[in-house]
Amino acid sequence: MKKVLIILASLIGLILIAAIALPILFKDDIQAAIDKELDNALNAKVYYDTDAFSVTLFKSFPDISVTVGDFGIVGIEPFETDTLADIKEFSLTLDIMSVISGDQIEIVNVSLLEPTINVLVLQDGTANYDIAKPSEEPTEEEETSESAPLSIKIQGWEIVNANVVYADAATPMVAAISGLNHSGSGDFSQDVFDMITTTSVDAMTFSYDGVDYIYKKSLNADITMAMDLANMKFTFKENQVSLSNFGFGFDGFISLPAEDIDMDISFAGKEIDLISVLSLIPGTYQEYLDGVTASGTVGFDGYVRGTYNESSMPQVLANFGISGGKIVYAEYPVPMEQIEVKATFDMPSANLRETSFLMDKFHMLLDGEELTAYLDFKDLEDYYWDFRMNGNIDLEKITQVVKLEETILKGKVNAQLNTKGRMSDLEAERYANLPTTGSMEISDFYYESPDLPQGFGIANTKMTLDPKEITLANFKGNAGKTDLNMDGKISNYLAYALNDSAMLYGNLNFSSAMVDANEWMTESEEEVTEDTAALEIVRIPENVDFVLASNIESILYDDLELKNFNGKLIVRDGAVRMEKVGFNLLDGQFEMSGAYNSAMALTDPLYDFDFSIKGMSIASAFQSFTTIQQLVPVAEKMTGKFSTDFKIGGSIGEGMMPNYDDMQGAGLVKVAQAALKDVKLLSAVSSVSKLDKGDGEVSLKDVIMSAEIHDGRLWVEPFDIKFAGRKATVGGSTGVDGSLDYAMAMDVPSGQVGEALNSAISNFAGIDNAVGKDITLNLGIAGTYDEPKVKLLSAGPSGGGGSTGVKAALQQQAKEKVEEKKEEVKKAVTEAKDSATAVVTQKVDSAKTEVKEKAEEVKEEAKEEVKDKAKDAVKDLFGKKKKDGGGK
Repeated sequence: MKKVLIILASLIGLILIAAIALPILFKDDIQAAIDKELDNALNAKVYYDTDAFSVTLFKSFPDISVTVGDFGIVGIEPFETDTLADIKEFSLTLDIMSVISGDQIEIVNVSLLEPTINVLVLQDGTANYDIAKPSEEPTEEEETSESAPLSIKIQGWEIVNANVVYADAATPMVAAISGLNHSGSGDFSQDVFDMITTTSVDAMTFSYDGVDYIYKKSLNADITMAMDLANMKFTFKENQVSLSNFGFGFDGFISLPAEDIDMDISFAGKEIDLISVLSLIPGTYQEYLDGVTASGTVGFDGYVRGTYNESSMPQVLANFGISGGKIVYAEYPVPMEQIEVKATFDMPSANLRETSFLMDKFHMLLDGEELTAYLDFKDLEDYYWDFRMNGNIDLEKITQVVKLEETILKGKVNAQLNTKGRMSDLEAERYANLPTTGSMEISDFYYESPDLPQGFGIANTKMTLDPKEITLANFKGNAGKTDLNMDGKISNYLAYALNDSAMLYGNLNFSSAMVDANEWMTESEEEVTEDTAALEIVRIPENVDFVLASNIESILYDDLELKNFNGKLIVRDGAVRMEKVGFNLLDGQFEMSGAYNSAMALTDPLYDFDFSIKGMSIASAFQSFTTIQQLVPVAEKMTGKFSTDFKIGGSIGEGMMPNYDDMQGAGLVKVAQAALKDVKLLSAVSSVSKLDKGDGEVSLKDVIMSAEIHDGRLWVEPFDIKFAGRKATVGGSTGVDGSLDYAMAMDVPSGQVGEALNSAISNFAGIDNAVGKDITLNLGIAGTYDEPKVKLLSAGPSGGGGSTGVKAALQQQAKEKVEEKKEEVKKAVTEAKDSATAVVTQKVDSAKTEVKEKAEEVKEEAKEEVKDKAKDAVKDLFGKKKKDGGGK
């Protein structure tokens, strides 16, 4: 007995020694085989913790277990920064005899612990999982002489707590799985066996084109399949699958006899009801179902049957029905009952013309209000539809069934609609083939939410439909404090609803007692408005063609009130056009025509306006208009009123502000009477001219100025003013940057200027003593509005022609100065363009060219008009003075 015990102890000891020694002896060989196989098979970076690489017999005796810690795969360009797989622990169980023999290592079990998988597909179809190296066909000699280092004869596998993301930008589709646990068993060393799998998912999300169809739903699946590897046929046996609370099962087979895939799979719901259907509602809306009770029988079944290959697809058919359905919300016991639905989806083949969806029954009572509908939709190449709806809806009752947080929704809708036809008839405008009738009446509608705190209401309206158009009658409503009154027609609505490229046409009359724009500007929006760089370019839809005849008594915007606004707004080809839109603003009367064009082909939107203003306060214009603040800063200190006829055009840049470098304009500015004082510019002129009246004061009466805008400057032809009681003539330009470049001439008695200036004048004029003579001072004004610089350019005896002589001299001087400055600006602009050409795109250049061409047309057209108006205005002005005896 003692000898037996010694022998047994020795045997156990040998086994333990072998169990410890064998893994150590073969560890390097196993690691080398794995490294070699990974290097031969994958075109990617593979990493793992060599210290966490272990080989043991104790984990799966008598087989060998190989464990790799912190294992991962990183893709190559363009996925060199993206990790395809990161696995906390990757384990393989190897047949011990195959390891000892060394001919072919057999894998019998695989385990993944906490893997994270990220699958990415770019828009061009490039995928980060495409990392397998292309295999070379071995020669017959190689096939007989060498065997693969690894042989897969798996009998079991498991995945523990996995997270998987699949993001396909080409589709576009995103699927995400978290908390995946999966295990399976089956002897893949046999040709025929049963494969048994168990799967659970904590949260599964599926979205397509930005819409979540499944959101954080749980999944459980127990599936047994009969595997016939010799014939590549796989048959469903016992199985149960549930998505959230919606359970279903499969029956049938999948077969891969060659390149084709044959299948005959049927599916059906198992023990499902209306609550099961509601459980599929995306989780973001699940809170609205708290306290909801539902009952009713649900039917769901169908099949996938046929062959899949490059030229064919199997038929897919699915039936869905609800019978005796009822839904009640606990807090608001307004029942949705007698819910009856019968629908079928059928895709017989790869021919999309055969695909159809038929909902031949939909019925529901909402607190006694009946709603019925029917839909037959088929032929995905040339849409065919047959849709009918009839019912009364009380929206407030719906909100009692489906709770809407912080939202008020009420109103009654009565609708009847019948329409059928084909898309080809609609596109060809064969309206006789599109029988469509219907009407909708809305009354006492009101909607308010955190996103629309002002509220939107419809007191009443009626819409009638035919195949061609919708007629809107007697629309009375409100948007916040703004009252809305409309009627008119909207046409081509069916094509617009079914085709993204179709046009929508409308012709509406709109009237309102008051439009309060301020109510729609929240504090945050006002802050953003102050930072104009944050404003985005407003793009007008290019597939909308609307004519809106407007009549608005009052428009409140910021601190302004536009009164008696009337005219036509035309939305067409990505532009908004105004046709003789008139309104009163502050104390002025406006009339505008022109367009804002934001067509997508343009880098920057274009504007082109022709407007007139009558009797507007100069100070009010400065406070209200950014362009005047930029180009006429002196208007801040002016009193009086002006009128103008002006054309202006250019482009809109960042922050919805005009690009001053390509702004072009021309027109007449008429000032009946105005005054300017208490500005640095007048102080500077007084300082140089040494007139005795302090800082001086400028007055204008019956002045007509001819002005142009180009090259970032406002150019004004010489005009007459009174400075310190003396007549003077001024002409020149102001830049957007605030720079001044003006010439000023005035006749002054030498006795009104100081002794030092008399001496300077004598030197300029070449006379011994200027005292007692009328002197013409020619001044240059430069610098900026805030820091003006004035100097005496020349002086001499007056030509005796009074203001006419002064004006003639200054006009020639100003003309030369303006032409000189224009040449400098043109040269600078040309140099800037040449420098910018190397760094800007051709698209921007072409857009700028288009802006320039359009603006030049505006400018030339306006200049001709200005010349004619100026001639007539000057004739009238001086003709009147002669009659009154006022001229010399």
